[in-house]
Amino acid sequence: MWSRNGFGRFLPLAAVTMLAASACGSSTPSTAPLGTASAPSAGAAQAATSNEEYVWISQNSTLPLFVARDHPTLMLAGKDLGVKVRIAGPTTIDLAAFISTIDQECAAHPAGVIVVGWDPSLSASVDKCIDQKVPTVTDDADLPNSKRLSFIGTDWYQIGVQQALVQIADLKARGLTSGKVATLSIINADNMTAARKGFADTLKGSGISIVTDEDDGGASDQAATKTAALLAAYPDLTGFAGFDSESGAGIVTALDEAGKAGKFTVTAMEQSPEFFKTVKDGKVTGIVIQKRELFTYYAVKMLYDFNHNSFTIAGLDKWGTSTIPRFLDTGLVMVTKDNVDQVLAAQK
Repeated sequence: MWSRNGFGRFLPLAAVTMLAASACGSSTPSTAPLGTASAPSAGAAQAATSNEEYVWISQNSTLPLFVARDHPTLMLAGKDLGVKVRIAGPTTIDLAAFISTIDQECAAHPAGVIVVGWDPSLSASVDKCIDQKVPTVTDDADLPNSKRLSFIGTDWYQIGVQQALVQIADLKARGLTSGKVATLSIINADNMTAARKGFADTLKGSGISIVTDEDDGGASDQAATKTAALLAAYPDLTGFAGFDSESGAGIVTALDEAGKAGKFTVTAMEQSPEFFKTVKDGKVTGIVIQKRELFTYYAVKMLYDFNHNSFTIAGLDKWGTSTIPRFLDTGLVMVTKDNVDQVLAAQK
């Protein structure tokens, strides 16, 4: 379901053991079992934590980008710390099932929970986890108005800034002094709201105006349909910016089908190793790489530290004054024609 042009199917699901094969159309919570990642016992301290379980929860939990980048370091964190880790959540875009999964997992009182904050409505469930004294952090997408202990991920405002800078530079390289751009994203996601703000703020005074912000639902086929409609509605567009992992693939598909690939400034998020070739081909101007491997690895470490560090802040209760950082910015990399060969070589 993720890509009409094949990008989304490029990544092997075998990167993580025993993931659920399919849950298409499911409206009930489903868990994609990851098994247990635990290192051999190395003394009493490690033996005491070997039964601790940390659960990563998301909707669309087997998204190829998650499978290739986020899941393996979740496993690695479990191995390095000698604890159990597991993936839970619907394998489709199903917010109701996602919320239900968070509630069910926290009711079982695991050692910690990691939530990908797709939608602000998840905050209530995260708050319930904290109220039940289940340590809970967010990664990738934040829920800043929740009681979560920490967010581990990219500063999404900076994602917008960096995409805007590429749009501005490419407009000048094309010899133009003004332009019009459309954005595609998951509209209600807080992280993408921040990205669009960074994008809009940076474009001020550049001569580039944003004609519309479209919701593609996190699916490349919807992004392609939206892009085709935008081409018809705004014949003077100069660029497209995509802020979820499927936006860029959909934009490229629509431009290919319209015979207009390479005629627009296109900025996007990473999607698959194959998608980087679009920069080499001149179809995409810039692709943002998030340091995704850090998301789940440090999320587990943060939760582990919260459970096991032996200090408090000024003697205060750690549930009121947390002993882990409130925000960990993992940074980003921008792929352009200047470094795409290096990036492509690293994918082999």
